[in-house]
Amino acid sequence: MRWFVCIVLMFVNAVNTRGADTPRSPQSPPNVLIVITDDQGYGDLGVHGNPVIRTPKLDAFAKQSVWLKQFYVSPVCSPTRASLLTGQYNYRTGVVDTFIGRSLMRPDVKTLPEYLAAAGYRTGIFGKWHLGDNYPLRPEDRGFQETLWSRGGGLAQPSDPPQMEWKTAYFDPILTQNGKEVKTKGYCTDVFTDAAVKFIGAESKKPFFAYVAFNAPHGPLQLPDELAATYRKLDLSDKAFPKLGQPWAGKPDPENTARVYGMVENIDTNFGRMLKALE
Repeated sequence: MRWFVCIVLMFVNAVNTRGADTPRSPQSPPNVLIVITDDQGYGDLGVHGNPVIRTPKLDAFAKQSVWLKQFYVSPVCSPTRASLLTGQYNYRTGVVDTFIGRSLMRPDVKTLPEYLAAAGYRTGIFGKWHLGDNYPLRPEDRGFQETLWSRGGGLAQPSDPPQMEWKTAYFDPILTQNGKEVKTKGYCTDVFTDAAVKFIGAESKKPFFAYVAFNAPHGPLQLPDELAATYRKLDLSDKAFPKLGQPWAGKPDPENTARVYGMVENIDTNFGRMLKALE
């Protein structure tokens, strides 16, 4: 399977009281927001030519951004995350896969949040980590000061707390917040965004580094039914799409496609919320 991870990196100058067009001084460090999705396909964005999916916020952002059209990630997610957060080839970090101990990042490897925290940044993670669940491998051990994250490879997996129901794990999930288990309220992508928006908007003289790692649209494809309802009414067969890229792997499943598109549209909505918070 060819998996694509959509990475958005934004360096945002704070807006002062004189207006949005007034730049900060060259000495002022930028705020940094990284957004990464899980198992999103290259074609699961309108800006990449998908005629069905609705991603207006991400599409507009891509058109005004540096666009890495020849960018590649590792075949699975943990190695990609290790490289992204360390700047190193994943094999140097000890992360080579996603399971049976192969996604544990060596504790002596320095991470981006560690460097930024040492430089005076507020640092926070909101979402999926997948680089080690126990000391000294947790995000709070690797430079993140504010944390709200899921264990293991995501929700609805064996790493979930035993009281969580697999079939509804994406709703009101039990997450780890600053070292303690907490019962949250809402759909997982909304929950992570709520926490990120609160972190971004916190009153502080320090610049921030926010790492927002959505577990969607990774399976199981759990989402509010209304998010998929619109897509179920559309033609989601292979005939409805441009004849570009790789051929379909087997027979297309319109129900699964509708669910993925609903999850991605929800990501787009939440991305818009973060942009508004930055303003």
